[in-house]
Amino acid sequence: MLKHQGHDTLDVDGPPAGGTAESLEVDVDLAFLRRRDRPDPVLSEVPLSIIDLFSGLGGMTIGALEGARRAGRGARLALAIDHEAPPLEVLGRTVGAANACTVADLEGVLGPIAQAWRKEERNLFGGLPKDGLLLAGPPCQGHSTLNNHTRHNDPRNDLFLAVARVARLIKPKAVIIENVRGIGSDRRNSLGHCVAALEELGYEVVGRPLQLHCLGVPQRRIRYVVVATRGKKMLWNLPQNPGRTVRWAITDLLTLEGDDALDVPSRPSETNIKRMDYLFDNGTYDLPNPQRPKCHQDDHSYFSMYGRLAWDKPAQTITSGFGSMGQGRYVHPSRRRTLTPHEAARLQFLPDFVSFGDTTKRRGALATMLGNVAPPKLTMVLVESLVAQGLL
Repeated sequence: MLKHQGHDTLDVDGPPAGGTAESLEVDVDLAFLRRRDRPDPVLSEVPLSIIDLFSGLGGMTIGALEGARRAGRGARLALAIDHEAPPLEVLGRTVGAANACTVADLEGVLGPIAQAWRKEERNLFGGLPKDGLLLAGPPCQGHSTLNNHTRHNDPRNDLFLAVARVARLIKPKAVIIENVRGIGSDRRNSLGHCVAALEELGYEVVGRPLQLHCLGVPQRRIRYVVVATRGKKMLWNLPQNPGRTVRWAITDLLTLEGDDALDVPSRPSETNIKRMDYLFDNGTYDLPNPQRPKCHQDDHSYFSMYGRLAWDKPAQTITSGFGSMGQGRYVHPSRRRTLTPHEAARLQFLPDFVSFGDTTKRRGALATMLGNVAPPKLTMVLVESLVAQGLL
């Protein structure tokens, strides 16, 4: 069964050794984030095939493609599946692979792990090359600490078994699964069953919680990550870049306010305008209790709610509520407004070449996509490491 390589979250408090290498990495990543055009892939006769389950707008795919490119490995998106069309349209435009994006309900398509191929499965997965990379970010609402109804005992958690089923069908060389850190508390043991099935298929499986800020994402965000490989286990020798801040990610966007739908913040209520004014007029980042709604004035631990971001610290976890100061610390460091979608995307490590298209006209759908995305830096560093270790 799955055992952590170390029991604690991978976290680094101090700067890494080797300032020159860190500065170079910062420049490369910042240039990537600010790109308006998609990087050209490495040409290869046999590119790495990427299959992305529960893809959303493709954060894991974008990171995997860039990680492969930086490692000198050719790669392409072979198949992306999601149950909604709009995020798939964003992904297809962004990576130039609209034909690889398919709307499907995997729960209704996939059979039991050990069963023979079903017709519906062959229609989706038949013909895919072996030895690819399987990515999966199953719906996390069933594990989220924000879910007070079915948390840790939610039928949606069983979608982890879909990952093992697809691995059996297409035989990828490596599998990367990411989810919220609460996944280990699932009373249905969905992850445990998935890991056991992958091990029965011959994979070496490792997993642990990762603080993504330490990998170079400019926000505090802990995710539980599982990597399954054939032949030998992956070693967690991931590069550490823990110094990235809100300033690093979005300071250049100040001049873009209102130029595009992505750069227009949400419209606050009159009450929230007064709360923002209080933060700036008093030079503070946390709203005191008397200024909060009555339901937030008793003893509580929600200090980030109604708070203001600091330029020289990482952002808090970006959620779909980034446009509301009542959803978290989402007030801009130097503007009396909340984050724009563009700023939220940057803090999620999404590059400017992501092609949102008409999604920008549907603010709710856009916010959901941005809140649900897996920061591409995660799969970027994982793929680079897998290639370096000869596992991809």
